[in-house]
Amino acid sequence: MKKSKALIKTQRKSLDEKLKAFRFARTVVRPKSGWIKAIRESLGMTSQQLAERMGIQQSGVIFLEQREVDKKVTLETLERAAQALGCDLVYALVPKDSLEKSIDDQAQRVAKELFSKTLHTMDLEKQQVGKSETNLHLQELATELKNKLDSRLWRGKS
Repeated sequence: MKKSKALIKTQRKSLDEKLKAFRFARTVVRPKSGWIKAIRESLGMTSQQLAERMGIQQSGVIFLEQREVDKKVTLETLERAAQALGCDLVYALVPKDSLEKSIDDQAQRVAKELFSKTLHTMDLEKQQVGKSETNLHLQELATELKNKLDSRLWRGKS
């Protein structure tokens, strides 16, 4: 079942609010040895002790810690390690800006791309318009693309 555009807009605003809490997390630098090893060592826990708590072999912990450093660990495994360390796994995709700004910027890019084709045709037919009129048309097109969640918004690469 397709979501209504109003529901999507409400969802976007709600997510923007929820994700504000994660913005600071982007500035936290992951320890070179990875979170698992850093926390384990800070707790004074050996790799053997963590292995026992996770129900795996000690070599599995060493492998896990290396996979985390290499960014090849699964979320499921990270969650198991977090629980064994008395931690919570916190996972989020944090937009560089807000979701609202992301869609506004994308709508502007697509509107410019679409409108440039029209301007080219108008130039060929000697029907140029002024800069302020062009900007007004661009803004109207961008607003329409955003409000209708036009399928052209997310075609192709970013």
